[in-house]
Amino acid sequence: MKKLKEIASKQSSLVFTDQLIFSGSNFLLTFLLARKLSISDFGLFSSVLLVTYLLVGICNAVIVQPFQISAAKEFSRKSLGFVFQAALLLIFIFALLLFTAQFLPISAIEFFKKNLSAVILFTTAYIFQDFVRKILLTVDRIYLVLFIDSIFLAVFPLIWFEQSLNLFKSLYIIGIINFAASIPGIIYCIRNSDFSFKNSSFFRYHFMEGKWLLSASVVQWFSNNFFTLVAGIYLGINALGALRLVQSFFGVINIVLQTVENYYLPKTAQLHYQNKGQEKKELLKNMSKGMMVLGILIAGFFIFSEPLITFLGGQKYHQYGFVIRLISVLYIVILYSYPTRIAIRILEQNKAFFIGYCISFVFSLLSFHFLLKYFELYGAVSGLVINQILMIVYWKILLNKKNISVWA
Repeated sequence: MKKLKEIASKQSSLVFTDQLIFSGSNFLLTFLLARKLSISDFGLFSSVLLVTYLLVGICNAVIVQPFQISAAKEFSRKSLGFVFQAALLLIFIFALLLFTAQFLPISAIEFFKKNLSAVILFTTAYIFQDFVRKILLTVDRIYLVLFIDSIFLAVFPLIWFEQSLNLFKSLYIIGIINFAASIPGIIYCIRNSDFSFKNSSFFRYHFMEGKWLLSASVVQWFSNNFFTLVAGIYLGINALGALRLVQSFFGVINIVLQTVENYYLPKTAQLHYQNKGQEKKELLKNMSKGMMVLGILIAGFFIFSEPLITFLGGQKYHQYGFVIRLISVLYIVILYSYPTRIAIRILEQNKAFFIGYCISFVFSLLSFHFLLKYFELYGAVSGLVINQILMIVYWKILLNKKNISVWA
């Protein structure tokens, strides 16, 4: 019992528990919505979520990711105050852009116009909660993050007991809960920050480091989601809903991957810059064990794909069981590429990070018509797999050419 308590009290265990609650709740919420909404409404919800992911990626690139590395080198109350102010300004700009988007003469966003207030609430709340969580994880306030994620669990009874649930109500409920969950993090940031309008040094740092990360984030979003979005256009909103349902199911895998991104990346960066080789090797060993467990889990998903898709979305999704097998192959490739991805980030090879995603996006543009026209969903997922392979090959060649490494 004493040994179990020691393991449970370790920061890595707490971070994994937090990611388990966060990703697990989003994971279960997706399947609850898939069952309660029509396939077309779920497809539209997935479209809003994809746009939100783009905006989250932008916020991470220009604010969160540079802060993760700078805080590992030297943390200050003033730097925390700067990122908090910057996040508020950026989220306001996002809300303004979403509001003006309703005036675009595009018939495809008619549903967006009808649900404008709900979309803005959902999107801004999602971005803010994501920002607060990652900042608190960076400064090792893990118990506070666990409390925030626990508040979010209130969304389940509200969604479950809503008898006439539709897209508008879903977005509103989730948005309100996300804002409520962010309040403890807001209070912490306000109490532990020094706010100032004289932030030129922080602005320069975030601009210099964030410009490549921002470019990479935008290209990364298009690279990762281009085939998904175009699948909705080529194959219909139902195919988009099915593909997003399966991708959401693999949120189980993302529990560990996000733990690596949000905690192990800044922790490894700290050990690297402090020249603590032995501790770094131990960290890599722990991550490798986690990746092996994930590989076994993915093999199980591949084998039991058809009963899984029916269990998750209902009988209406039975014909899409093959998509789970395809996404399983994609995630094996992603697992293999993760140590190299972390090395690129820690070594601040942000230009290479950007170029890697440019290469994959160019491939998407050149191949999407052929792959989707002749292979449909098989082509969409195959394109995603090839994207990952192209990036990892480029990054490995670059690191070998420069003879630099985090793990050596």
